[in-house]
Amino acid sequence: MNSPLWFVDVLFWSLQVAVLAVAAALLVKILRIHEPRALLVCWRMLIGASLLLPFVEPWKRQEAFAFAPAGPDISIVPTTAVASPTVSHWQIPSLVTIAEILAAVMAAGIAVRFVMLALGLMKMRQLRRKSATIARDAECAGVIEETRALVGGGAEFRVSGEVESPVTFGFAKPVVLLPERFLQLDERFQAAIACHELLHVRRLDWAHHLGEEVLRAIFWFHPAILWFVARVRLAREQVVDLEVVKLTAARKTYVEALLEFTSGRRVAAIPAPPFLAEQQFVERVALMLKEAGMSRRRLIASLSAIACGLVAATVLAVTVFPLKAAPRAAAGVQETQAASEPVLNASKVWTDKVKQGTMDVDVRGLGTMTPLNGQPVAKMELRESESGDVRAGQSAEVDTHKGIVKGHVLQISPQVIEGNRSVLVALDSAVPSGVDAHASVEGTIQVGELKDVVYVGRPYRTNMSVTPEGRVVGVIYKIVDNGKEAERLHVVFGRVSVSTIQVLSGLKPGDAIILSDMSTYRKFDRVEIKQASAASDPSLSLVSASDTPLAGKGGYGSPTCRYCPDPQYSDDAYRQKIQGKIVLDTVVGTDGRAHDTRVVQGLGHGLDEQAIHSLRDVWRFKPAKGPDGKPAAVRTLIDVDFHLY
Repeated sequence: MNSPLWFVDVLFWSLQVAVLAVAAALLVKILRIHEPRALLVCWRMLIGASLLLPFVEPWKRQEAFAFAPAGPDISIVPTTAVASPTVSHWQIPSLVTIAEILAAVMAAGIAVRFVMLALGLMKMRQLRRKSATIARDAECAGVIEETRALVGGGAEFRVSGEVESPVTFGFAKPVVLLPERFLQLDERFQAAIACHELLHVRRLDWAHHLGEEVLRAIFWFHPAILWFVARVRLAREQVVDLEVVKLTAARKTYVEALLEFTSGRRVAAIPAPPFLAEQQFVERVALMLKEAGMSRRRLIASLSAIACGLVAATVLAVTVFPLKAAPRAAAGVQETQAASEPVLNASKVWTDKVKQGTMDVDVRGLGTMTPLNGQPVAKMELRESESGDVRAGQSAEVDTHKGIVKGHVLQISPQVIEGNRSVLVALDSAVPSGVDAHASVEGTIQVGELKDVVYVGRPYRTNMSVTPEGRVVGVIYKIVDNGKEAERLHVVFGRVSVSTIQVLSGLKPGDAIILSDMSTYRKFDRVEIKQASAASDPSLSLVSASDTPLAGKGGYGSPTCRYCPDPQYSDDAYRQKIQGKIVLDTVVGTDGRAHDTRVVQGLGHGLDEQAIHSLRDVWRFKPAKGPDGKPAAVRTLIDVDFHLY
């Protein structure tokens, strides 16, 4: 299962920021930095660095992958219903589904936090309107005016019965809301509190606080960002605390004023900092009680060490958790086209027309013949991701390499070994003569069908990629200008079968595309197709995969090999000890010969040419029979094995 690219990037960015937070916390603790002004700058810079990381760090662009013949995960509705008891198992949702759920939760959380922020702002306006001004003849009025003259900040002081701790907010006309018990406090405490709030006004701290509330709303799900914001707010309060102590020269009085509000609580949830947050009390008081500060030289050395450590932590985080960009093909980035269009020989082109209708969905696997209760069956090995749609009773075909035998799924193993699941296929007819009791075979199982969909034959080595939205996008070449040219297109694909693939967008029924390997031409937007003379060689022309019926489909049988000796090795492949299987897509005619042969899966090193030569010029087949019982030309896949031992 592949998770969407955006989800991986959000996760990795969160881990990068978490690494920065851990590194910063450790460095500050180890170097014992207590200077609040320096810490305030440090925490703010870390927030900025965290937000800028995705824009300044190098992104690792994913490589587009080649779409090989083996099918990926598919999820379809079985074509046959099996009247046998089944066991229902709870399945873990795919990563795509989990990512979509988490994205919805994050978006909902952000929306809720912004709604709460808006309600808080409305509540502040209501509190201001309901609060009362302080009479000029009140005892505390003189204390406030003296403090205002000392600090120099301008703000209106009002009394509210709905707050139990002084709060300050507002831009153009800032206001300080005081609890009713402020009027009964000692004048020394009143002066300390007024000084504290006026310093916040002079520093425009409520603007910073509101910006931090926006950050908290957007990144409510990110503990590291929330921790950074908490550190900024603590450092800001500590800066104000030290300034109050410096202006009033009454440290003990100020600490006692803080103690007056340790048991208080705010009834209203508003986006404004209280005079004292309980979680900050210990650290704020501890800093004020420290007699000795850091020397300038030591502070500079410590901050330099922190900067170096954070740079190293950033490099480590970006290296271990790199952000990934979508492949260029998926992102729609057009590569530079060469000055002249390349020329493609029609003899190397295999095409197919886009169709709309019912698309059979098959899975394919390798296996061996094995006896079961005295009868030969095929034991197939399927990938776990493909076996989930296999059901008992589904139709199957077993290629014994001596002929294709029809069968049906008999049993599905519940065990998964090394990512594969065994499937037993019972044969509906006798095994062809010459097939060993434990011969290697290949099986194809029809696991379902997609009705009324647009589909086409599976291109070979298509440049495939997954977009951040989780869509599978492929680069293909569409035949245009009456077969004279092919233009490059980006197509969104859906479900995949052995020989066909669903088209979601980018192509329409009737379009013709090239199925052959076009990887060497992918940098060109258009390719010229040179038509060969049909008189010289009828096979050297554009051949549509739709012109000939498929073997084993629609009442057509499958051809069987009469004479198929091993092909000869090329010198290059023999020297490099190349071994493997080549899959050829060909039409076996009524004459028993292979025509219009194209490579579906090749090995290179000259072996592809040797395989085509053997199939066309050497091998002979017994033709397939059509629905009328007469010999008929059919299109089929032929495997050509190359082995040295």
